[in-house]
Formats: sequence, structure tokens, C-alpha cells
Amino acid sequence: MKNIAIINGVQLSPYVFSEVKDGRNSLALVSEYVNKLPDVQKAVLLCKPTIKDSNGFDKEEKEDWTLSGLLETFKRLASGYDTVFYFYADCPLLDPELSRKMYENHHRYFADYTFADGYPYGITPEILKPAIINQLIRLMGETDSRIKRDSLFEIIKHDINNFDIETEISPKDLRLLRLNLASHNKRDYLTVKKIVENGGKDAESIREVITTKRELLRSLPAFFNIQIAERCPQTCTYCPYPSFTENITSLKGEMAPADFNGILDKIVDFCDDAVISFSLWGDPSSHSRIAEMIHSVLKREKLDLIIETSGLGWNESTLSAIACNEKRFPSWILSLDAWTQNVYNALRGQGFEEANRTKDLLLELFPDNVYLQAVRMTDNEDDLEHFYLNHKKITENIIIQKYDSFCGALPDRKVTDLSPLKRIPCWHLIRDVTVLLDGTVLPCREDIKKTHVMGNILKDDLASIWSKGEDWFMGHLREDYPDLCKMCDEYYTYNF
Repeated sequence: MKNIAIINGVQLSPYVFSEVKDGRNSLALVSEYVNKLPDVQKAVLLCKPTIKDSNGFDKEEKEDWTLSGLLETFKRLASGYDTVFYFYADCPLLDPELSRKMYENHHRYFADYTFADGYPYGITPEILKPAIINQLIRLMGETDSRIKRDSLFEIIKHDINNFDIETEISPKDLRLLRLNLASHNKRDYLTVKKIVENGGKDAESIREVITTKRELLRSLPAFFNIQIAERCPQTCTYCPYPSFTENITSLKGEMAPADFNGILDKIVDFCDDAVISFSLWGDPSSHSRIAEMIHSVLKREKLDLIIETSGLGWNESTLSAIACNEKRFPSWILSLDAWTQNVYNALRGQGFEEANRTKDLLLELFPDNVYLQAVRMTDNEDDLEHFYLNHKKITENIIIQKYDSFCGALPDRKVTDLSPLKRIPCWHLIRDVTVLLDGTVLPCREDIKKTHVMGNILKDDLASIWSKGEDWFMGHLREDYPDLCKMCDEYYTYNF
């Protein structure tokens, strides 16, 4: 057999060159892995010209890599080879023995494509027969897109029955942990390093470490839910905000841009990258300098922005300016909750026509970045099918959100119980930071009475604030839940 390893390094972060084990970085460990793969006669690193340290790999350099460019490069490089091993250069924990087992099954069962399922990302490669690359190019069609880690399988899914696929199944399904064992950001690099320090070196030992030492999985926060404005134009019947803050439609408080920039600087310094969400309470449209606040996030390349809004109060010229002037776009979550006006009015009050005009404008200006959301509850269950089917005609981005009673503060209006049979540690304690208008940090948004203050992000060190959540998380690991958590069923929900 004559095989080739194609290594994706088109978006290498600086953490790829940070030490992981015994003085070796991720790229060096990947090089050791390649040397243990069966019958690999050539290894090629796909990268940008700025990458100087290729660790001895041959290089294919481009400044701008696209998915079509990737597949065309695959086609050229794989010509004359029997098998392609494909994986990312920032995955230092790839398991050569598991890869060999996958390779043997790939040929034993004459597979076109072989992958693993149930393992954390970063332990196994994808294996493919070069003969299918032309088919992948045809399936992709004229629509080009950016390269994602699951791009090959996403293309195959377009016509999955025409491929012979072999799957290596993990003895224990670990997908629920949502682990990325790759040094592609600070958060995951630190997780990888902690796993290695605790004995993780192959699939079996990694599985043992992450199932017996779950505390290692809480690395750095990834999602910051920040209140930037007090006012909300509607008093929704399923929202607790009107119950703990009076006259929310007439409030005028807002976060100063200078304070907000200070918060963003702290986030970048501590986390490197993160998702910022407007607005924990209140509608972002109420902020008098909302365009400036949006720009403050988007100008920082490693921060992404989500704007959750009723769609009321937006100025068309402001939205158009954001679409024209920003190099990157925010993601918009438009809370509509109903297809028909009567149901909308019963849930949210007045504003149906304006919200739908904003919907049309956002879809025109940001077609791939708009999510239409409805909270599923007893009050709109009959209307929800119409909401979904009619909106599905205009966008694939539809969010059906579960109802939240905020730990029993609101009546139970959920239609069905979606919670796991066995409770898991709260995702929000692992990933989220909740920030109020004055900088107060709470363990999560469920703490509407502000009884568990973790600190103030405007005054305190973010690392010390984050560390105060460690005891909460350790309690969850012991199945010892604070009173706030005992009544909560948001622990299994997961933000962007």
C-alpha cells in the first residue's frame, strides 16, 4: 500500500506551538503520530505562507483557503496513492493504534470513507479512498464555503447512500462532553495540557481521565451574557424580568461604552477568544450607542457577537450601516415566538408588525446570520408548527427554545420534559459568565434575585471571579446542588 497523510493547518493558532508534553508542541506530537501511521510515504501540511515551522512536513501554501480549494488540493496530492489519512495539525492526542485499527477495517470492508464516532474530537483521523474526491467535488457544487472540521462528512451526507462508510464506535459515548482535544484556542489547549498531565496519552487513557476527573473539563469561560441596556419594549408573559424589575418599558439605564470596552479587554486577556451576547436583560436596541457597542466587539477578531432582540426599536439606517461598515457580522436571534398575531400579542404584547419588518430587513442584510426563535410552551404549542414550517421556507436558521421557569419563579408551562435521565453537571457553570449592567457577575442568569454575587467585572480580576465558580461545579460533580440549582432544569442547555 502507498498512503498519504494530509494535515490541515490552514488556521493554526499560536497555541499549536506551545508546549504540550515534555517540551514538545502539538505540531511535533502530530509529526510523531504520522511516523506511526501504516504505509504513509508522504505527509503534507496545508497552511498559509506565514507558517515557517512545518516540523519537517512538505507544505502546500495558500493565503486564502476555501473548501473547493481544499478538495482540489486533495485531488492533486492524492493522485497515485491508495489511502488518504486526513486530520488537523493542532491535534496532539491522535491515537496511532486506534488509527491503525480504523485503517485495517477501512480496507477489510472496502470502505470509501472511515471515521470514528463517540470519541472526543482530536483522537482519530478521517480515512478516505482517493477515488471519491471527484464525487465530493461534484456534491459540493458551485456553493463554496469556509473549511470546517466536519466539512468532509457534511459533504458526504448530501448523498450518504452512495458511499461505503465504516465507523469506529467508542466503547463509551463521550459526545455529551463536547470536548475538542485540539490546541486551536487557549481554552482547549489548557484542557489538552491538563489531560496530558493527568496521564492521557491514547484513547483508552484519555477516556479514563475525562470520566474520572471531570473537574479538568472546566477550563476558561467561552460565553459572556452581558446586560447592556435596562429597557425592554415588551413585558413578555414567560419572562421573569418584569417581575424583578419594575417598569421595564420606561427604564433608561445603559452600560457606558468605556466600561464595556474595559470588560472586553479583560475577556481577551483572560480567555483569548469568546462569544459575547447582548443583552442579558433589556433589549440591545434600547442602547443609545448600539452601533458603537457592536463595533467594540467585532473589531476584536477573536470575539464573536450574538444579539438577541425582540426586533423592536431598531433604526433601519443603523442596521444598514452595520451591514456596510463592519468586516464581520454579528449573529442575530430574533425572538418572535408565534406565527399568528393573536398568539404573539398574548405572549409578547404589541409589536407584531414591527418585529416582522425587522425580520425581513435582517434577513436581507445578514442572510446567513439571522436565527428566528420561538420558546416552546403550552401557550403557543398549536401555533408552533406554523411558525416552523413557514419560516423554514425562508431560512434554515430556526431555534425552538425550551421553556424556562427560572427555578420555579414562573409557572411551569413546558410542553414536555427534555431533561436527561441522569443529571449532568451544569454546562453554564463550565462555560458561561453572566454580567449585569453595573458589572455584577452572577453564577448564571437563573439567579434573578442576585443572591450569589461572584464579584464585579468592572472592579475585580476576571480570573478570580471565574475561580469562585469552581466550588459550584465541584458540587455538581458530587451531585450536591445549591438551592438555586435544585429547582433548575437549564443545566443541560448549551449556548453558542
